[in-house]
Amino acid sequence: MSKRVLIVCDSFKESLNAAGVAQAIARGIGAADAMARCTLMPFSDGGEGAIGVLEQAIAAGTLSGGHRVTCPTKDALGRPITASYFRFTDRPAAWIELSAASGIHLIEPQARNPKITSTYGTGLLIRHAIEHGAQEIILGIGGSATNDAGAGIIQAMGGQLLDKHGHELPHGGLALSELDKIKLPEGVQKINWRIACDVNNPLLGPNGASFIYGPQKGAHTQDIDQLERALTHFAQKVEDTTGVHIESIPGGGAAGGTAAGLHGLLKAELISGFELLGTMTNLEEKIKTCDYVFTAEGRIDHQSLQGKVPISVAKLGKKHHKPVIGIAGSIQPPYNTYKEFGLTSVFSVQNGPMTLEDSKVNAARLIEETAYRVWSLIKTTER
Repeated sequence: MSKRVLIVCDSFKESLNAAGVAQAIARGIGAADAMARCTLMPFSDGGEGAIGVLEQAIAAGTLSGGHRVTCPTKDALGRPITASYFRFTDRPAAWIELSAASGIHLIEPQARNPKITSTYGTGLLIRHAIEHGAQEIILGIGGSATNDAGAGIIQAMGGQLLDKHGHELPHGGLALSELDKIKLPEGVQKINWRIACDVNNPLLGPNGASFIYGPQKGAHTQDIDQLERALTHFAQKVEDTTGVHIESIPGGGAAGGTAAGLHGLLKAELISGFELLGTMTNLEEKIKTCDYVFTAEGRIDHQSLQGKVPISVAKLGKKHHKPVIGIAGSIQPPYNTYKEFGLTSVFSVQNGPMTLEDSKVNAARLIEETAYRVWSLIKTTER
């Protein structure tokens, strides 16, 4: 009897997109069992890859309609690029991926520096969407190269961040330490702001934006302390301006503090991007009707427990008593914790000593081989 396998996976960042990961898993399962029926659902936690999920939902008929809009903008270092966002056709709303303009994948490793990178380019996308009729902005904020608490977004939309001399601040997280006065863009109160955020990290502290995510974005030890002080100062200025305390709100540290900054300045609502996309794609119903679920991302570790795709998928699998298999480039203990959340087991794609670069280059083959071995075992045990 053929088994129904649902493949719901995120990307292997800087290596293979979610669609490529799903296809590799399906190839591995298919090589082990030609009778297995695989349904591929490349997925996202609301950040990078969300637009692809929305387009897939339109193709499947679970979303009424929408399309990509492409326009000029800037990357996190201020270099001209073009990027896309998604415009819904059934309501005046746009889904914008912060990573499309301000993503770390757009910045060469040696050039990454959260002291100067900015979300300004994301703000240009938002401004374009609003100028073309959007009254609701859903901002997915994964994969950023920034630590500026969304300051660049405010500046791109026409707001001002001034120092004590009345001069506009330069872009970047470090400049926030010189902030004296905030002037909000006109008309922002008329927009319904929603931030798709699936981590729980606060803005400040040892689990906050600078300490947890700063090193991934090129920050050195001394940079982290400077960025933390800058965000602390920014948080106080936000509270002075709007009366909103943003230092410790769950999820506020996402995307270099963008979630906290826009919550405090624009009254943005923080929502689960995974749950929102799950509703739009009818994900839970698909999990209910399958036999096995495969999920994946580049790294499964303690940060995955904050709400990333594999753990969120595992929770739904556990709810409906479905075995959920996790595949990752690397895995960190404690493994029993993953099981408690619903991951039946987790497998690394590493098949021997190799460099990170070798693993990235060969990701598709390694994922396929891992899926083949896992499904071969499942098939054997079910005889």
